[in-house]
Amino acid sequence: MADSADYKFMKLSLSLAEKGRGKTKPNPMVGAVLVKKGHIIGQGYHRAVGKDHAEIVALKNTQGQAKGATLYVNLEPCCHSGRTGPCTDAIIDAKISKVVLAQKDPNPLVNGKGIAQLRKAGIKVVTGVLAKEAALLNDSYYAFYKNKRPFVILKLAQTIDGRIASLNGDSKWISSPKSLRMVHKLRAEADAVVVGTGTVKADNPALTVRYVKGENPYRIIISESLKFPAKTKLLDNNRDFKTIIATTEKAMERFSKTKKGHNVIYWLLKKNRQGGISLTDFMEKARDFNLRSLLVEGGSKLATSFLKADLVDKLILITAPMILGNGINAIDELNIRRLSQSIKFHDEYCFQNGKDFVFIGYPQKRGR
Repeated sequence: MADSADYKFMKLSLSLAEKGRGKTKPNPMVGAVLVKKGHIIGQGYHRAVGKDHAEIVALKNTQGQAKGATLYVNLEPCCHSGRTGPCTDAIIDAKISKVVLAQKDPNPLVNGKGIAQLRKAGIKVVTGVLAKEAALLNDSYYAFYKNKRPFVILKLAQTIDGRIASLNGDSKWISSPKSLRMVHKLRAEADAVVVGTGTVKADNPALTVRYVKGENPYRIIISESLKFPAKTKLLDNNRDFKTIIATTEKAMERFSKTKKGHNVIYWLLKKNRQGGISLTDFMEKARDFNLRSLLVEGGSKLATSFLKADLVDKLILITAPMILGNGINAIDELNIRRLSQSIKFHDEYCFQNGKDFVFIGYPQKRGR
């Protein structure tokens, strides 16, 4: 059973894990703290893929003094070999007496097997300490294994009256420079950024990471027409071969033969019942491409499509202190006629970011 000290040291584990944000994908963010007689003797976090896991970093910091200590870690230690060896073996070899966990690892290669191995070795294991906080920290990681599809984050920047652009399409920049940096951090954390044809035509975005340090994500254009401006950054600046076009067979065959169609990754998508592109098929293609998190930065049409399809797992809504009056709505018709049908949220919170206000919440899935 957990006590106050367990919560204290688990909070530290979570704060250490946060330091790896945007650097560990596809691995989760993990922090570890080793405590002996009430004192911290070692701590660490997973810094990047291929680097030591948090438990190993913490153990190395103890300089061999970990015998009899308690390990606090926000995720079940791995028990298989990948880029690094099993953390469970190192924990057993170090003669740790107790392990306090926040969450089981949903990865089928672990998923309780690490806990079982530790208990078999005589180590006491306590689970569920700050479990909810740990799940929210690695929300995309847990959701990928639960839903068996990429985690979808919808980001919108709007005015107080709910416009993402003026009537003539002017949208640069609704949000503040501080919010712009936040968006670039989100890009660095995501596996791919998704936009539609309308955004490509209106904004000609690069969708790269520029205002913070981080790796560029894949850049996905969902388009039925593939009719782009003469100068399109997503096609012209594709030296890393990370631009993906998700489209229909007819459009793909035509566009792939053009000069701009070279060096592009193509996903052939099925059509839905209404004759448009199937987002269900799109999500399957993204999963098969091993993308675990998608940041949807498209305009009103794309945002509405993902919401209608009940595919948005997390909404980040940036609201700037300005009013446009007539303009382009952030979200279009969702066929909602009663308040009881409205999209509601859980674990939502708000904060001020520069001059902007940011809402973050997780939409409740319909029928639940």
